[in-house]
Amino acid sequence: MAKRERPREYNRIRMDSGQHRRIKIVSLLLGILAFIPIAVQLFGLMVRDYDYYARLALRNQTRTTRVTADRGLIYDRNMNILACSQSVENVYLDPHELKQSKADIAAISEKLGQILELDPGWIAQQAKDTKMRYKQIAARINEETAGLIRSYINEQGISGIHIEPNSQRYYPYGSLAAQVIGFTNASNTGSEGVEAAYNSYLEGTAGKVITTKGNNEMDMPYSYENYTASRPGDSVVLTLDMTVQACLEKQMEAAIARYDVQNGAFGMVMNVKTGEILAMATLGSYDPNNYLEVQDSWTADKLEKLRNEYLLQPEGSQAFLDGQKTYKEALNEALLKQWRNRCISDGYEPGSTFKVMTMAAALDCGAITLENDFYCRGAEQIPGRSQLLHCWRSTGHGAQKTPQALQNSCNLAFAHIALKLGGQRFYEYVKNFGILEKTGLDLTGESKGVFFSKELVTNTDKWGTASLTSGSFGQTFKLTPLQLVRGIAAVVNGGYLLEPYIVSEVMDADGNTVLKQEPTVLRQVIKEETSKTMRTLMQSVVEEGTAKNAQVAGFAIGGKTGTSEKIDIFDENGQRVQDKIVSFVGVAPMDDPEYIVLVALDTPSRTTGIYISGGVMAAPTVGAVMADILPYLEVKRNYTEEDAAGRAVTIEDYSGLTLEEAKKQLKALGITAETVGAGDTVTAQIPAPGNVVPGNSQVLLYLGEEPDTRLVTVPDFTGMTRQQASDAAGLLGLYILVTGNDAMDAVVTAQAYAKDTQVPVGTTIKLEFADIKAAD
Repeated sequence: MAKRERPREYNRIRMDSGQHRRIKIVSLLLGILAFIPIAVQLFGLMVRDYDYYARLALRNQTRTTRVTADRGLIYDRNMNILACSQSVENVYLDPHELKQSKADIAAISEKLGQILELDPGWIAQQAKDTKMRYKQIAARINEETAGLIRSYINEQGISGIHIEPNSQRYYPYGSLAAQVIGFTNASNTGSEGVEAAYNSYLEGTAGKVITTKGNNEMDMPYSYENYTASRPGDSVVLTLDMTVQACLEKQMEAAIARYDVQNGAFGMVMNVKTGEILAMATLGSYDPNNYLEVQDSWTADKLEKLRNEYLLQPEGSQAFLDGQKTYKEALNEALLKQWRNRCISDGYEPGSTFKVMTMAAALDCGAITLENDFYCRGAEQIPGRSQLLHCWRSTGHGAQKTPQALQNSCNLAFAHIALKLGGQRFYEYVKNFGILEKTGLDLTGESKGVFFSKELVTNTDKWGTASLTSGSFGQTFKLTPLQLVRGIAAVVNGGYLLEPYIVSEVMDADGNTVLKQEPTVLRQVIKEETSKTMRTLMQSVVEEGTAKNAQVAGFAIGGKTGTSEKIDIFDENGQRVQDKIVSFVGVAPMDDPEYIVLVALDTPSRTTGIYISGGVMAAPTVGAVMADILPYLEVKRNYTEEDAAGRAVTIEDYSGLTLEEAKKQLKALGITAETVGAGDTVTAQIPAPGNVVPGNSQVLLYLGEEPDTRLVTVPDFTGMTRQQASDAAGLLGLYILVTGNDAMDAVVTAQAYAKDTQVPVGTTIKLEFADIKAAD
């Protein structure tokens, strides 16, 4: 049977159907292939990078406002506030809001310019800059200025000017202890001193407010808000005592003026038993409330001259740019210098103050005894040393034993002590006294000075011998003032090297203790017996040696003077300068030491006519500090008969008492009386009640007679001996209160009342005596 052919149309239809299926399959595959990149992209957007784009979307839809944390307070040891934050305000413009409210930009700019003392044209530019949501035009304005702006906003009904609260650091004591306390910068971050070292505690943790925003960066009220509270900063309690600090700085400033000191001064007060710093000062200083202002008037004038010189040049010219660069470099140098805490950052040659540690080491290891003999001719050729070694006293000290070597501060004797000690032991004791390491004080910027290598000082060649002998009396190496004070504290406190500290406690906002500092003993350097011996020797330096000018009536003070040269400083001609640093380290009371005081004066002027030495200049300065702070610190005062002229007695009111009763009360004070008149009852007296007279003085009691009310002229006591001053005062009916060196050959170097001042008869004139020939 013949096969029936299918119509050609059928075959074509069948063929077309297959092609369609293939096309569909291919299309599907192509679609799938085309979708893969999209799927990958979607996977990345929705899964892999979800967190990133979610954050991005959240950022586009929300605004986060930082809530500044309240910075913690800084207190002294008596809880006096040394640093706090004051409320100030920042001024912002909202260009979008100003535009939408059709504000009068010109009028607003003019008014704000007047209030804020800014260029109205610049303010107008900020107001029209719609690229930014907010434009800050003023920071940290006071409440009075902010009040003027608020009144203007309310009066004119302006939308688009915003005032937001902020804080500004305030230092109630101004420049007092400025280098210790430090300051905060424009971002309210600690930049120097305690503010920087304890910034992580003080700054707290900022909070934030998250709100939604719509088109043109406008806030969408009532839609969403999330608030995270800030955590206030912790407060810091220092070991500083601002009364002690003020006394130290007062006497340092007086010394700078008296001796025309060219490069400022540095000093400190430390508790030798605990390592607590009670005072630390660098002069010239600065006011942390205005830390970008140069305080030294001479430097400020020099800077102003540099600024004016480059401003006279065509702006943009090479001369303008060079002058501007010179000015900025000089300004930066001046600011860094006044911020610098020289007590911990600067090394200097300690000079003869270092002899205390050399002698303590030699006595402790048995290299010498108190009976060793030394002879000083003024100069000597030390075996193994190429250069002739000179003593500060060119005529020499002659024969002396160990105690006199320290009292006389004899360089030649100490060179021989060092040779007996030997380089190895000398280096080890220096190391144990902490001279080769930082003290660990809790402030930033501490250095550790520069000392000889062990290989050098233990070498027996000429360089080793030179380093050993020169190093024994504090020359040819450098240490920081704090290293010196800590080392000498170890000499007198029983031999214990302490880690000094300046922050005693950190407290949170609720008063809970976060951090507590305690005294830390690192090691014992010398034996207790050696320390006891050194206390006796150091006291003899003040009573019999180069530091007599540090004496204070009623207090047992010990210490050591020092006069050091700047051997590594050269002038513009390449010549070594003749500048000197004079210093004194004093300790009191010597029967049971508690406080150590250092004062160093950098470059006293040669034009004053006063002999430049630690004994003449620094010792009386420390003595004056001791006289101020020891009674305040409740150190017991024990007067001897010899101290009578320096014992201050406050006179009571004896009016209305019988003569016998008045004499009885005066006798109890160690005061005698002379009478004027023939009555039985005291009607008046000289000096008047409340005045101070020296012990063993005589007062006038009037018995019915009128008292002498004359005014007398204070003479110039300068240069007078004690007897001469007493005679001159007696002729005028004045009393004198002796301070400083009470030796009969000491002379007046300062007086409380300036010459030619008019004072009532019976006034007590406080006179400071010193041996102006005292050296070293």
